[in-house]
Amino acid sequence: MTVLLSTALVSVALAGCTGNQTGGSPTTASPTGNGQTSSQPTSDGSDTGLSIAKFVSDPCSILTASQIATLGSVRAPQAGTAELGPNCVWNGQDVIKNSTYDISVTKDKNFEAQVENVKNNGVFVDKKLDGVRVISTDQTDGSISCLTSIQVSKTDSVTVQISSATDERATKKPCPEAERVAQLIITNLKG
Repeated sequence: MTVLLSTALVSVALAGCTGNQTGGSPTTASPTGNGQTSSQPTSDGSDTGLSIAKFVSDPCSILTASQIATLGSVRAPQAGTAELGPNCVWNGQDVIKNSTYDISVTKDKNFEAQVENVKNNGVFVDKKLDGVRVISTDQTDGSISCLTSIQVSKTDSVTVQISSATDERATKKPCPEAERVAQLIITNLKG
């Protein structure tokens, strides 16, 4: 339950608590505490050539069957709607042994405003995967959960949230795992 609550809090932090925000400009975060930051320049994401259009109505199709198999022992996907938009959740078969994956497809929410809401988290990394900007973040230290958001455009994104199962934390670190799944999604978006 604590892991699910942590994931919910991270999701709210990314989406923001103050309602719709507009504006914002790319910035580089400065280190805070033991946090991880990135100093790489960022782009506005307007030239990615990616589209989430076909996944907004069917977020569970964002991963192929063979990609889902790489998640480990997960239950059948559950589609729904969360703070960030339409989502799909693959719960671990056993909450102690198997991690949970929650992927949200976000349309028409300013990506830079979302970044502003999390750039001072304990973990904040802003980088590119396969030429596409992603941010990875966690409010604490990234040892239990992590959120990686893919910038599809100025207002569209896909977010991967991992709640790491106790038994997998030593071998499946949340932020690298979230980025691995984000890379799979980027490949599909380019498809």
